Amino acid sequence: MKPFRLFFLSLMAVFAASVTHASNPCESVLCMAGKVQGQSGGASCSAPIADYFNIVEYGKHGKFNPSSTAAARLNFLNSCGSGAGNWPTKINAVYGTTLL
Repeated sequence: MKPFRLFFLSLMAVFAASVTHASNPCESVLCMAGKVQGQSGGASCSAPIADYFNIVEYGKHGKFNPSSTAAARLNFLNSCGSGAGNWPTKINAVYGTTLL
């Protein structure tokens, strides 16, 4: 649990000064990591969580494609960089193919 707390605190320090919202994979990693652990993240995580779930891929005939969606979401989270550790993989294992 300590590594997550350190990760969480360091990312909070980085994003605390952010006033406007732009799609940021690191914010999504932070908020989704909390969601995996049963936390909501509060109002400040609504947009980063929506950024993750808004990534939806479709196949033939406009049918939802779970594997392509999971791959696209993982690419998004991995674009945060190595500071995210293995959280993108953990997050995607739980929510990668989930539609909201």
